[in-house]
Amino acid sequence: MYRELFPPKNYRRINLWRLQKVSLLALASTVSPGVLALNTGTDLNLSLKPIAGGMAGAAYTRPQEVSAALFGNPATLTQFKGFNFGLGAALLEPVVDNYQSNNGFTNHSPSLAQNYIAPDVALSGEVLPGFVVGGGVALDSGLGADYRTHPINGGAGLGLGGAGAGGAATLPLVVELLSFSANVGAAYEVTPDLSLGAALTVGFGLGQFGTTGNTSGLGGLSGDFGGTTSSVHNISLRGSLGATYQLTDDVKLGVSVKSPLQYHYHNVLSTTVGGGQEYQSVKLDQPLEVTWGIAANATPNLLLEADVAWKNWSQSSLYKDVYDDQFLAMLGGQYSLGKWQLRSGYSYASEILRNNPNGTVGGFSGLGTLPLDTNVPGVLNSNDLIKVVQTTLGPVVWEHTATAGLGYAFTPQFRLDAFAAYAFEGTASRSTLALGDYHVTSSEWALGAGANFKF
Repeated sequence: MYRELFPPKNYRRINLWRLQKVSLLALASTVSPGVLALNTGTDLNLSLKPIAGGMAGAAYTRPQEVSAALFGNPATLTQFKGFNFGLGAALLEPVVDNYQSNNGFTNHSPSLAQNYIAPDVALSGEVLPGFVVGGGVALDSGLGADYRTHPINGGAGLGLGGAGAGGAATLPLVVELLSFSANVGAAYEVTPDLSLGAALTVGFGLGQFGTTGNTSGLGGLSGDFGGTTSSVHNISLRGSLGATYQLTDDVKLGVSVKSPLQYHYHNVLSTTVGGGQEYQSVKLDQPLEVTWGIAANATPNLLLEADVAWKNWSQSSLYKDVYDDQFLAMLGGQYSLGKWQLRSGYSYASEILRNNPNGTVGGFSGLGTLPLDTNVPGVLNSNDLIKVVQTTLGPVVWEHTATAGLGYAFTPQFRLDAFAAYAFEGTASRSTLALGDYHVTSSEWALGAGANFKF
């Protein structure tokens, strides 16, 4: 194919140049895990709830707000008898910097995907003795990467294709996915010690990914690679089951399982690989999740909780190409002092990026005229482009998050709560044959507040 497009004397030079474009342009065709989630992968879990956010999301056993019960372990709804209503929102700010280098040349590409608002609303009511139902809406997962003003540079320093500043190609990549969940749940207090619960989620997913803006170093290729973005949406369902058990007067245990949430994004990326224009579709799973935990009153005024979540990324459509399964440990505490509540928390997320990613992402066959999953011995490994994906569109590399929160009960029926969280900077690096080295540093911070009513 390359000899048909270019003279033989330039074959190796242009072959290498084209392969660099294949690899970078493949980035625009992926919906890789992104940088919106504060804790783990693309999921937010309970990290942005007004109260649970101050306890690092540790609220799967003894939640202090109805929203955390509804979107966490549904069995905990029995802890909210009477009528409960909560309304809140959080601001999430990712900070991502990507560096591409090769042959002494370095390019810096900060992502401008910032200023995310996560709304949160939920209510519950006891309709029969020991039987509680609830409903609510929240943003529960998402990703974002925006390199329009600081494009990613591929093959930096090779001086191929006239890309300028020593780079072979520049691409203004844009990726964004938001998943809103509308939950309905119910829980029953089987005995004074044992509660069982279930919840149904109707998910609404928004997706946009590709390139937008001017590209360079692509003069030898046909097709428009400066405007490949698509904006699509889909709906889906998932379910969750949970149980809690009061082990002693002061100690409670909890366990829950949440099924995958699969979005099928239709006609999201165009390609002419194989002849004729085709719009490709892709499936994306928010993963199966299992949680377990323990909560205890260390003193009458001090509540401590420790929860663990396991996420099955390795079996989730699309994500399995770049992510490994992951554990998330959440530790939180709340101290009550009169009408005040003081909170703090810490979470640890195990490393999620696969050391040896797959050679494809989501089953896409190509972007425009460029095929994916290309392997050329000595020039390009089959998974080199996915390594670039991991450090540009999937830089969830932080492991440690610290949180603090504050609450004040104005009356027994009304309270205000706020929290702050910071995910400490993490790093990841990947090396490729011809495309060079890619290094990412990323962190996040969040602020949130909300009001809770109880009658």
